[in-house]
Amino acid sequence: AVRKKAIVAVHRFFKIVPESVLDQKDQIRKVLCDPDPSVMGASLHVLCEMAKAHPAASKDLVPSFVSILKQITEHRLPRDFDYHRMPAPWLQVKLLSILSILGTADKAASEHMYEILQECMRRADSGVNVGYAIIYECVKCITRIFPDHGLLELAASNISRFISSENHNLRYLGVTGLAQIVQVNPAYAAEHQMVVVDCLEDPDETLKRKTLDLLFRMTNPQNVVVVVDKLTFHLRTSVDAHLRRDLVQKITSLAERFAPDNEWYVNTMNTVFELSGELVPAETAYNLMRLVAEGAGEDESADNAFRVFAVNTYLKLLEKPTLSDILVQVIAWVLGEYARLATIDGYTIEDIADLLTECIERPFEDSSTRGYLVTALLKLIGQHGLKSTTAEDIIRSYRSSRMTDLQQRCYEFEQLRQSPALMRKVLPYDASCEDIIVNKDLTFLESFVRQKLDEGAKPYQNASERAARVQSNSAPKAEAESKPSLNFMPYEAPTKPPPTPFPAASIETHDSGVPGAGAAEASIPTGLNVSGPRKWGPSGYNQPHGKADPPQAPVQEKPAVAQSESFSQVHQTNQKPAPKAEPPAMNEKQKMAAALFSGLGSAGATSTSAAPSAPKAQAVRTQPREKVMEAPAVPASSPVDLLDLDDGASPPVAPISQSPSPSAPSGDMLLLDMDESGPAQPLSVPAVQPQPVQPPQLLGPLQVTTAQVATMWPQLASERVAQIHTSLGSCQEMMFRLQSAVNVSPVEIIGMEGIAAGRVLPGNEPCFLHGKLAPPRLDIKIRCRDAGVAQSVADLCQRSLS
Repeated sequence: AVRKKAIVAVHRFFKIVPESVLDQKDQIRKVLCDPDPSVMGASLHVLCEMAKAHPAASKDLVPSFVSILKQITEHRLPRDFDYHRMPAPWLQVKLLSILSILGTADKAASEHMYEILQECMRRADSGVNVGYAIIYECVKCITRIFPDHGLLELAASNISRFISSENHNLRYLGVTGLAQIVQVNPAYAAEHQMVVVDCLEDPDETLKRKTLDLLFRMTNPQNVVVVVDKLTFHLRTSVDAHLRRDLVQKITSLAERFAPDNEWYVNTMNTVFELSGELVPAETAYNLMRLVAEGAGEDESADNAFRVFAVNTYLKLLEKPTLSDILVQVIAWVLGEYARLATIDGYTIEDIADLLTECIERPFEDSSTRGYLVTALLKLIGQHGLKSTTAEDIIRSYRSSRMTDLQQRCYEFEQLRQSPALMRKVLPYDASCEDIIVNKDLTFLESFVRQKLDEGAKPYQNASERAARVQSNSAPKAEAESKPSLNFMPYEAPTKPPPTPFPAASIETHDSGVPGAGAAEASIPTGLNVSGPRKWGPSGYNQPHGKADPPQAPVQEKPAVAQSESFSQVHQTNQKPAPKAEPPAMNEKQKMAAALFSGLGSAGATSTSAAPSAPKAQAVRTQPREKVMEAPAVPASSPVDLLDLDDGASPPVAPISQSPSPSAPSGDMLLLDMDESGPAQPLSVPAVQPQPVQPPQLLGPLQVTTAQVATMWPQLASERVAQIHTSLGSCQEMMFRLQSAVNVSPVEIIGMEGIAAGRVLPGNEPCFLHGKLAPPRLDIKIRCRDAGVAQSVADLCQRSLS
């Protein structure tokens, strides 16, 4: 109990001040081998936090975590840890969470996990809720590690049972798991299209929200219009502020990524501005203005036609009595720049100026909105030489406004109004995209400076001259302070050495059977201390005094395809051969499903099947592992038992797979099994297949966190963007390709975006890569200090990711 409370306290210390715990990392790793399983379970929490902070430093623990999870699933723990006949489910969930972190974008580490994930899902399939929780955690782990086709099929098979259940909790779990799977391959959602449409109409609010999130994740250019319409409908009817903010973010993201044309994008954003303009960030409005100004950049006539469409659209919107502030700002900017392109009958430049003048008197929540309207009037009057008495009176009335920005604009208008030629030059037509020429030397001020110098003003001193003057003035004071006197300066605060990544623990087992061997080396402990009471033996968990637990009756496990009654009926209906008949006419719900799931492989068919048949899932589980991972065979060796502390030989354990698996290591970093034959063999990791593109010695891996990337990103001046036509289908594949070809370290994967970090060799200057995948397009943004390095990295990404 004392050791367990101590490791809990260490976990709390790590969450508050991580640097205070990192220097004790070796002792924390040893707790993983504690003979008491409750202490070992408590150590998983702090090890999970360390894996999140420094994933690369914990990669060598993957075989140990796999070994612990295997022994837990084999009922090696005492019955006190069982819950509804499920062995230590909370330990299994925590171990699966750790494995998902360590296996992200790492093929070698993921190959160690494939077999145990398959076995864990098979044993957890017992028809109880805690088993479903373990299956869901396995699905999350499978979708985060390096993808494996067999495991993805098995995960989709289990999720299909959840989403087809009548239990709302299981359907929620199924929709959540399906949202995880579609990030890897959206085609897995195609067979559940009718169930997803039913969930959209379900009265359960939580299930409906999770289904909207699923639609967002599986959106593609073919179904973006239908999905955005569904999201907009819920934005129009919802009153929950959190849901509305989330829907605004989703609609904006989908419109920017998959817009079929510019006109649809403008109409969609106008709808969002009208429904919830206060929730839209300012960057979204700026992006819309830039699109109107720059256009697509391919055809000037098409861009001009698009601007005409935008002007006519915003003229109609300006007549509405109530508009959001951000929409009024966009309207004012577009009409101020391109009002002359209006083609609506009955609207002249004078009419547009009158509309803008009337709009100024409306109440606004944002004080800067009137500034947009005043600037629009400035542009119209300056470019077209209008003489609007109403506009001039209103602008003159706002000279005494409390808003200094609005007040300044009104005074600028009055000054420029006195010189129409200067006003046209200062406010030219369609000049928002032109470069501004800046006179850095300020030569136009030379006459003014000369005049002030003649009047007796002091000449300007640059920074070096001012510093030399300050230093010369402080010299006499320094001489006075150099005389002997009392020193009241405090001592310098002690500095703590910076934390270093976890080094690979060197484990060495000494052969106690040879007398006199290693006497000098025995005084220096280089490995884990495995002496003391041992509770884990070849037969499982033993009592401290050598009394073994009474033999337990073997629990008859259900086969992998056996389910609860609600699920078995679904499987029986699916196993019946479907008679060949003409496809019936689609109703409204089937048409909606076909539109939502278009572009997802077999999404065009309106299949109503819920779960795949049981023989298919069984075939996936029994297929040879060599065909799935295509890894070279590893010499067979005795499996490592992390929790086995007895010196005797362990009884043979029936292998899970008939063929030798590359995930079975020949040695364990945290080996606690004392072997009489000699020291433990080094860890054998399956060799990773060489990539066709060899990484040049340009970058080296750099271990940083997402917060550190966000801090250092603005400090890197050079940026390059590589737009690549790629065949990659997931961010996991993109990260693995970057890690192997560009030699960088993955930082984080969020949906279809990923961040990687490297250091410029031979130094330590950071170089960050941000990838945004929208198959078949991949945008890679590179940030570093050297423009040449950024261009070289962009070229390397272009070659290796295309």
